[in-house]
Amino acid sequence: MEERISKQELMKMYKVNRSTIEEWRRRFGLPIIEISSHKKYIRREDLMKWENQMRDGLCELSLTPTSV
Repeated sequence: MEERISKQELMKMYKVNRSTIEEWRRRFGLPIIEISSHKKYIRREDLMKWENQMRDGLCELSLTPTSV
């Protein structure tokens, strides 16, 4: 079964707040799957692909963790 990462786990991983995750989703295509308004996640495989696209310069976004 595929590994899923919750939105809360993403916030902890990158040390960012909820609005940053939502901005990445809107502006940079972070592939979050929305089950309901309170249940959102991303597949680990999709996250890794998205990170690689960002690193390869397809988008100008620093993935270095920042403080909240």
